[in-house]
Amino acid sequence: MISRDGKGILTPSKLEKINQMIADLYDDSVTLSKRMEGFFAELYKVIFFEKANFLFYQKQGNLYKTHSIYTINWNDEQKRRYECEYCHLDDVLSILDSDQSVSFLTNQMFNQSVRKNSPYFQEFLLPMGLHDSIETNFSIRNQNLRGVFSIHRSQDKNHFTEEELEMISLFQPHFSNALKDYGRELDMEMMLHMLNSYHCVGVSYFDKRLNFLGGNTTYRQRLAQMGFQDLGNNPVADCFRALSRTLDQEPPFLKRHVVYKMKDTPLFLEVTRAHVSQWGHEECYVCLFFDLSYVMEQILSQMQRDFGLTEREMEVLHLLLRGFSNEQISASLFVSVPTVKKHLAAIYSKLEIKNQKQILEKLHFYTG
Repeated sequence: MISRDGKGILTPSKLEKINQMIADLYDDSVTLSKRMEGFFAELYKVIFFEKANFLFYQKQGNLYKTHSIYTINWNDEQKRRYECEYCHLDDVLSILDSDQSVSFLTNQMFNQSVRKNSPYFQEFLLPMGLHDSIETNFSIRNQNLRGVFSIHRSQDKNHFTEEELEMISLFQPHFSNALKDYGRELDMEMMLHMLNSYHCVGVSYFDKRLNFLGGNTTYRQRLAQMGFQDLGNNPVADCFRALSRTLDQEPPFLKRHVVYKMKDTPLFLEVTRAHVSQWGHEECYVCLFFDLSYVMEQILSQMQRDFGLTEREMEVLHLLLRGFSNEQISASLFVSVPTVKKHLAAIYSKLEIKNQKQILEKLHFYTG
């Protein structure tokens, strides 16, 4: 890269900034959506823009169709209108839809008087304030997906410059490399997002080579509680890999999943094969763990509500289920043994049982 002097944009400090932004694009410990968000946040510090987007599209015959679009300062209705009504009218796509690298300034590429009279400009670009932009294409490995990077300014701002275009061009090959698996990871992120609200199920994904691809919130939080910061390299992930290898030894039509109770933890593991990407059909392993301790806590909480157990009675019940004797419960709760027996009698009465053995039978009924 060549630095510029004076008013030129590629000063040594900005080149250093660009190199760091490129490195961040390749940080596969961060999801693609977070990388794109971070990229725009850093780019704004060196090039002023008002709106921006990564567009992923497909060509169907002579028409262009949005696959997905990641935007900055677009609202949901604006994205919906573009996807449903205006993508096929987008005048930059026919220029960018090439196997060659293409970057341009719209203020130089188009005859502005002609463009501003087009329905696409009048109905969509003008109300959106997308009057002036830098446009760059990039390739996606995922079958017929193609990518477009755009930053925009409104007509009351200065036009983007050649120097700013040159800076964006430096990122162009890295968009292709860093975002090449966009379709596949998007599918997984959507699945992980849907599973984020399930607290008893941790979900993670590994590719065919057993590289860690991602995990939902429960997976991340549970591993953090266990003291594991590296989500892809820890005893739980290693156990998932071992189960995946076991599964892989059998033909898919004979064995579709494998289960295992992980030693010295309350985690029950299950691994299945899946095709995450609806375009590439690349096989991966979907790995789930069920946190039995969380499940048991929820069962006991429901029993407390159903049978009106007090907080002290719940403390006694927890210790009893852990195998504590009356004397040990007495010492743990700093109460007398007769008091422990009194609480046990209250628990038996409320649960309509006669002895400790029937507590386990009552739990079995709840876990059905």
